[in-house]
Amino acid sequence: MSLTLHLSIIALFVFSFPMDTPVSEIKKETPVIIEATILDESVVTAKANELKQQQENKKRLQQKQQDDVVKKLEQEKQDLQRLKAKRQQEEQEAKKQAEQLKVAAQEEQKKLQDIKQKLALEKKKQQEIDGQRRAEEKKREIEKQRKAKAERIAEEQRQLEAAKIEAEKQKKIAEVKKQKALEEKLRLDAVREEEENRQRAENARIAEKETADATALIKRKITQSWNRPVSVHSNLKCKIRIGLIASGDVMSVVIVESSGNSVFDDSAERAVRKASPLPVPKDPNIFQKFRSFNLEFAPDK
Repeated sequence: MSLTLHLSIIALFVFSFPMDTPVSEIKKETPVIIEATILDESVVTAKANELKQQQENKKRLQQKQQDDVVKKLEQEKQDLQRLKAKRQQEEQEAKKQAEQLKVAAQEEQKKLQDIKQKLALEKKKQQEIDGQRRAEEKKREIEKQRKAKAERIAEEQRQLEAAKIEAEKQKKIAEVKKQKALEEKLRLDAVREEEENRQRAENARIAEKETADATALIKRKITQSWNRPVSVHSNLKCKIRIGLIASGDVMSVVIVESSGNSVFDDSAERAVRKASPLPVPKDPNIFQKFRSFNLEFAPDK
């Protein structure tokens, strides 16, 4: 009987665990070694009551847990319903806002269409204004080019007239300069000719003087070299052609006009040859007159 009681307690203890508890979570208790002894009835009863109380506590705990789960599920269901209602309300609000946005978009689209049409009209009007402005600008540019061309032609004409006037002026200046240059040339030519004439006259005078001086010297030397013959009367004269070289040496002596006295003529010829070389001018031009010249020999004059 005691053994049966102990087996019942163990069975009750085993089956008191929930079946859904994982085997791994079941706490392994140290097996109660039942000694085959006779237990005290009160102890067994107390132990049974304790086990029963534990079982009831566990049931109450399980019931409480189940109630909590049910309550939690109910709360979640209510929350879900509230969320669903809120979502439906939000969807309705969103749909309403979408409708409002659609209407607003349509109105905005209409406004945009109106603005586009207005802009198109403004653009067309602006294009017409721009076209008119460009036409005016083109007209002004053409007029400006016409005026510029007319001014350029006028300026070219003015420059041409000015160049023509300047050319005439320069031509007159050149003619005046040419006339002045010609007058100056004529004046210089006259001065030069006058100077040349003066120089020629001076040279002629000098040449004449040197010729006269040379002639006088030649006459004197010949006269000094003349030996008067005893039978020659005084106041006789003859003309002699004398040929000389640059050194003054006598190359030839010819009586071209006789005195009528051959003795006098011969003495004159001898006097010329004896006086050689005669004193001739150093200037070659003047000497040319003495290369062959006539000399009147009159020792008594």
